[in-house]
Order: sequence, then structure tokens, then C-alpha cells
Amino acid sequence: MSVHRWAIALLVGTTPVAAQSVVPPPRPPSPIVRELLRDDFRTEQERQTLHRFHGTWDSEDLLTPTHRAEAALQLWRLDDSIFEDPAVPAHLKAEAAARRGAFTQALQYLEMDDSIPAQVLRGRLQHDLGDALAAETAFRNAMQQSPGSIDDQVARIDAGRQLALLTGRTGDAYQQLMDTLAQVRSEVDPLYWPAILLEADLLFEKLRFNEAGAALWEVLELNQRSSDAWYLLGRLSLLTFDFKAADRAIESLRRLQVEHPLATLLEAEVLLTRREPGLALEVLAPLLARYPDLPEARSLELAALVLLDDTARVGAAWERWTRTVPGSPQAATWTGRLLSLHRQYDAAEQWLDRAIGIRANEPRAHVELGLMQWQAGDDAAALDALQEAVELDPFNQRAANSLDLLREIQNYQVIETEHFEIRFSPGTDEALVRDMPRGLEAIHEQVAGRFGWEPRQRTVIEVLPDHERFAVRVVGMPDVHTMAACTGPVIAMEVPRRSMPNRHTGRWDWEHVLQHEYTHTVTLDRTNNRIPLWFTEGLAVFMEPAPRAWSTKQMVAEEWRNGTLLEPGELNWAFIRPRRPQDRGLAYTQSWLMIQYLLERSGEPGLQRLLDQYRDGVPESSAVPAALGVSRQRFHEDFLVWVGQRVRDWGLDPQPSLEELAARAVEQGEVSETMLAMRRSGAIREAMRRMLEDVAAPRNSGGTTESLQLEEWRLPKASDLHDPDTEQLEALLVLHPAHPDLLERAIMGHIERGEPMDEITLGRIQSYVRQRPGDPLGHRLLANWYGRGTQPERAIEHLQVLASFESDDTAPAMELALALRRAGRAEEALAAMRRSVSIDPYDPSLRETMAALAIEAGRLETAREMIEALLLLEPDQPRHQRRLDAIMQRLDAK
Repeated sequence: MSVHRWAIALLVGTTPVAAQSVVPPPRPPSPIVRELLRDDFRTEQERQTLHRFHGTWDSEDLLTPTHRAEAALQLWRLDDSIFEDPAVPAHLKAEAAARRGAFTQALQYLEMDDSIPAQVLRGRLQHDLGDALAAETAFRNAMQQSPGSIDDQVARIDAGRQLALLTGRTGDAYQQLMDTLAQVRSEVDPLYWPAILLEADLLFEKLRFNEAGAALWEVLELNQRSSDAWYLLGRLSLLTFDFKAADRAIESLRRLQVEHPLATLLEAEVLLTRREPGLALEVLAPLLARYPDLPEARSLELAALVLLDDTARVGAAWERWTRTVPGSPQAATWTGRLLSLHRQYDAAEQWLDRAIGIRANEPRAHVELGLMQWQAGDDAAALDALQEAVELDPFNQRAANSLDLLREIQNYQVIETEHFEIRFSPGTDEALVRDMPRGLEAIHEQVAGRFGWEPRQRTVIEVLPDHERFAVRVVGMPDVHTMAACTGPVIAMEVPRRSMPNRHTGRWDWEHVLQHEYTHTVTLDRTNNRIPLWFTEGLAVFMEPAPRAWSTKQMVAEEWRNGTLLEPGELNWAFIRPRRPQDRGLAYTQSWLMIQYLLERSGEPGLQRLLDQYRDGVPESSAVPAALGVSRQRFHEDFLVWVGQRVRDWGLDPQPSLEELAARAVEQGEVSETMLAMRRSGAIREAMRRMLEDVAAPRNSGGTTESLQLEEWRLPKASDLHDPDTEQLEALLVLHPAHPDLLERAIMGHIERGEPMDEITLGRIQSYVRQRPGDPLGHRLLANWYGRGTQPERAIEHLQVLASFESDDTAPAMELALALRRAGRAEEALAAMRRSVSIDPYDPSLRETMAALAIEAGRLETAREMIEALLLLEPDQPRHQRRLDAIMQRLDAK
């Protein structure tokens, strides 16, 4: 038999193991395994043993009933007829029965087996059945026996792990278990993949996902038919919201077996994570018909029923669980975790408390409970739960990180306003925090007034001093990529600050961002935390005071033209796991547009009806028809038509298009073939931005996805632009004088040639701004022209547009403030300068400028606030105290 038959096996379909089928692995085995199989000194029997162990077997290798039963277990064919064969060892039958949830039957199979693996399985079953004393005895018996094989050694390690979980000593045991596993791998057999799988499971239990993932891929290099490895890899991907990777795991499992139970479990958990409990139940139904007591399936079924608020069926499902698996907290823990994920905090707490009541020594539910309570704003309860979790398992990275930060936050200073509680680290961050009360209360008035709803409790704003702390606060691990996040009653933010790389994310307008996040707080509270992600994000973007960036509108126009706007089923999860690089930004923008369309179509009553539907727990597929009178799909189809009109309003779909103009001109012999290349290309847009370097325009400093993201400004080579000659362009402009693409090209050509501004070019720029009012580039040109001319006040309206776009660059707002000051509009100048300070509250020069403007405007209290902030930022500068004393004297004299 050829050692390369795995290559043939890849082409063969799947049939039952009992019929000696060939079930192909997902891909050829690793080079290490192939090298083992090529060894010419091995006997055929030795090769067959290796094929079976490393998952490269075919029918010729499954020589005995035992071999076929082992293969069936590996593929999770738990109802295979091979397990009825008297020749199959009892421990294999017991393992199949245990996986099916037939615990009593499994224990009967183990009655005459005292081997170490049998003792471990017996202990696990007894623990799940609620007999902790018998389980502890079994685990201790397993640990006291001398191992006779590597199977026994790994089983003994597993016994130690199970005993540690039972007795609440996982922290003490963890390092010893990992060391022992490492010893087995290094000294006994480095290719013994079950040891690596156990290591991966241990790491997964500690929420060390990166390390667990690496170990799982190592297992799959050695045995790609390891269903358990694929399943654990899928769950790991799902818990980190990597749905694409989870789908790959599902696909790989179904290549092993078309109706693979573990693939179905992963699919159902994906649906529950996406808050589709009805669909999850549909997916689970055939699996439960096949395996009525499968514990993982019953756990997911319970979570789905709870999410559906099906009280009667929840009671029956829980009664069944406590009757069949009274000692296992799995169903309650999974249900609590999913409820917490969907911000159903009260219900999540009830189920996690149930899980802890079943196994108080197991840390998993304690971790979930503490993190959930922290997100819900119940710090005192979270502190107790996380402390308990870390005492039980100090190696749980997420729990330990969260507890450390939660303890630190208890020592933060607090400022309270009518609707907010601001917590911050003592020190220079107080300069920012002192600015916040006025802005936050203004945000509350605007957002709560817009939705006619006030949160039922004061909202907590946690101002964290760096990105690492913020990331731990949000997800428990320091690897999140944003600067503020809302969990409902709590908004966490890192300070908007520039510093050494990786410590801060940079400057950003905290007032604009917190208005977005506070909209989440209000809409979540309004819907009892049941609002879908797209809807709360769309409303939050809708409430932002800044307009959408021109680059964002260009993206929408391109996606609309290509027919690649997100489908309804894609929208929610494009925020978390985008399929394409642009999908996350597109999800925010498309959701905002959908809110605009909804309001135009159904008005405020339609919006409120939809909020009511979500508050009442109606699934999205039913909520939209009930509130708006159309199906979700029809709403989407009509929305796409509406988007096309918006794109035309933005000047991004001029008719006829530039391509049509060029093609028509060529056909008529009016212009050369070079006209075909004249379009809104990346090179032309890049040139438009780059040429502004020569007219002293402020540069964008980079930052958030809502920034303009302007490129570095350097003119491209002429060969990259494919410009038509001037006469051809002028001829087209005579026919189409308001065509924005033609105007854009003419304006660029004028400036690239270095020609002085004339009335024709000025008129074209003004026309371009009318056609594309959302493009900042035309406003930039007019602001520069008017600002240097005899009518500088005419630059102000264009500077206001430019400043409104920026969220991370202080220069446009400062330029506007100085222009307003020169025009004698002191109050407006002060407001514009305040915007600069909001973007970079740690820049002393901005606060000094604002203090000076405030004095000019007669706003001495504002000047005092700025100078007091300067004392916090630069305590060693004596001039600040002198200025403060002078201001205080003037205030006292009033």
C-alpha cells in the first residue's frame, strides 16, 4: 500500500466508518507526518498504525472493530453501529455514550475498567451528574496509578486538571500541569498530538486565545482529522468575533462528515452570537433529533429559548438539564455569557449565579459574572466576582487584567454633574476633565431631547490615562483598536493625547466622540439593551455634530455603483469582523444613511415604532415589517434607490458621466483617444490634494476613520494623469459648464501650470463648490483666495466648512478662530478655539491662545479655566500663576 494514498483519499467522498470508508482530511498532512510515512525501514503494520494515529488512514488501515470505533470517535460518529460490536472495548463505547450525553450508560460501560483514562472519564461523568465526592475519588485514583503508556501519562495530567477544577485550586495546579505536558512532549513524544490538544484546552480555559490557537494549529498539523481541534479552534474564533475563521472551522468539520455534530454546534453558536435565536433552534433541531441528550446542543438550545423570552419552554429546558446533568453548570454559563454579550445584564446575572450555585469552585462563571457586572456599571459587585475568579484561577489573563484595573479605578477622583459621573486618574488628566461637565450636559440635552428619553441612572464616564488600560476596560485584553466605547450605563474612553507610540491613539475631538457614545447609552436604555448594532450605530453617527467626510461619501458612491453596499444580513457583523478592509467604515456610513432614509420615509413615528419593537424583544426580521409596513428586504431595495439619489446630490454621479462624454467625443471625431482616460481616477484626486501644498493648506494629521485621510501632497507624473489637452477640455466645458468632473480637471490644470488666479478659474471653483459642497478641496481654495485678498471675511464660510470636517487636527479650527477674531467676531472666535482645545486638550499653546481670545471677548471666567488647566499641564511655569493672579484680581474687581 502506497504511503502517498492520502493524496488519493482527498478525492474520495464520505461514507459511514463502519463501512470502511475513506474520509479525507481537509488537506495533505504536514511535512513531518509525510516524512514519518516515507520511512522505508517501517513495516506495513507500523505505517498503518501511524496512518491511524495521524488521521491519514483509509479503509485498508481500519483492520479491526477497535480501529473503526476509534475512527468513529475521532469523527464524532457517536451513533455508528460499530459501537454495538461486542469486540469494541468498553472504554470506547463509554466515550461515545458520554459524548452523546448518555452518562448513566457510559458509567455502566466503565464498571469493570480501572485504567487511568477510564478513571478520568468516570470522574468527569460523576461530576456532571452531581456526585462531586465520587468524582474526586476517581480523579485521585487516576493520579495515584503508575502510567504504563503515554496515553496514561496524558490522562493523569487531565485528572489533575479536573481535580483542580473540582476543588477550586486551578491556579496552584496550572503551571505544574503545563510543565508536565511540556515534559511529555519533549522527553516522551513531541508528535503525540493528544498532549498538545490538552494543552490547547487548558490555554483556552484561561482565555489565552493566541497561545491556544497556536497549539491547535500544531495539533492539526499532526492530525487534520481531529474534530475536537477544529471545534475548539472554531469556538476560539467565535469568542474573538472572527466569523470568517469560525466558518472555515465549520467547513473543515463538514469535510470530515457532512452532518458533523460539532459543525452544527458552531453554526448554532454563531447564530446566537448574531442574536438569531430562532434560526439557531432550527439548526439545532436535526442534531437534537439525532442526539437528544447532547450536552452542548442542549446548552445552546437553552440560550436560544432565553433570548426568545419563551418562558414556558425555558422552564422545560432547564428542568430537563437539571434532571439529566444536575452537576454541570455549562448550560447556565453559556446562556449567561450570551445574554451578557447582548447586554441583557439582569438576566445574565441570574443565569451566571445559577452556574456558580452548581459549581462554586469553577472559575468560568465567576469571570463572566465579574466582567458583565463591570460593563453594567456595578463596580462593587464586579470587584467581588473578579476577586473570587482570580483567587480560583490567577492564571486567567482576562480576569487578572480586569481586576487590576478595576482596583486602580477605585482610587480615581470623581466629579459629578446632574446626569454624569466622571472618573479620572489624578494628575494632568484633570486639565481635560475640568472641560467636560459643561460639554457633557450639553450633549445630554441634545441627545435625550432628540429621542425623548433619559437614562434611568447617572451615566459613568471613565477617563483612562492610556490605550492599554482602555483596552483592558473594554474587553479585558490590551489589543482593541478604538478610543471610546459604551457598554450601556458606562462610557470608557482613553485620553485624546499624542505621546510615545502605542501608549495613546492620538488626538480626537472628545465632545464629538462622546456625543456618539452617549447616543448608545440613551438608545440602549430606551430599548432595554435590545437594539441591533446597526441601528444604535446608525443613530449614533446621525447624532454626531460633524458632517460625513468627503472620502466617506466617495466610498459610498463607489460601493453603490458597484452594487456592493452591505446586505441586511451582513450589516451588523461588518462592524465587528469586516469581510473587506472598507466594510467597517461602510457599515457605520450605511447605517447612518439608513436612519436618514427611515426618517424621510416614515418620519419620527416610524423611528419610535421601530425602537418599541426592539424594546419588546421582537426579532429584526419581524420588527421592520411591524414598525415600517415593509419587509426588511423591500426596505433595503428601496434604500438602494434612495442612496443613488443621495450620490447624485453629492455631485458624485454626474450625467453624462466623464467616460460617456469622452466616448461620445471620440465617436464624433471631436477629441483624441486620450479623452477616454479622463475620469475621476485616484491619480486625479491625489493630484487635487497634493497641489494644495503650494497654497499653504493645513495638512491632515491622520487618525480616526472619520477623518479626511488626505494623502501626502506631491504631484504625480504627467504620464500618470493622462490629461487631455486644454482645448479639448475647454470645448467640453462650453457644452457642460457645470459638470463637476470637468470643473475639477480644469481647476487642477490651471494650478498645475502655475497660472495666476483669474475670474474664469475663480468662477469655476465657485461652481465646483456648488456642485460638490461636501468636498473640502474647493472650500480650501476659496478660503485661501479670499483670505489673502481684499475680502477676507468671505473666507470664513469656507473655513467653517473645513473646520467642521476635522476631528483630529486642530489647525482648521484655529485658522477659523483667528479669521473670526480679525473680523471682530469675538464670541464666534472663542467657540472655534474651544473646538481646537477639545481636539488636543493637552497642548498648552492652544489653551494660551484661548485664554487670550477669552480676555479679548471679556470672558474672564473662561480665561481663568484655561490658565488653571495650564497650571496642571505645566506646573513649573511661573508665568501661569502670575496670569491667574491677574485674572483673579480683575474678577474680584467686578
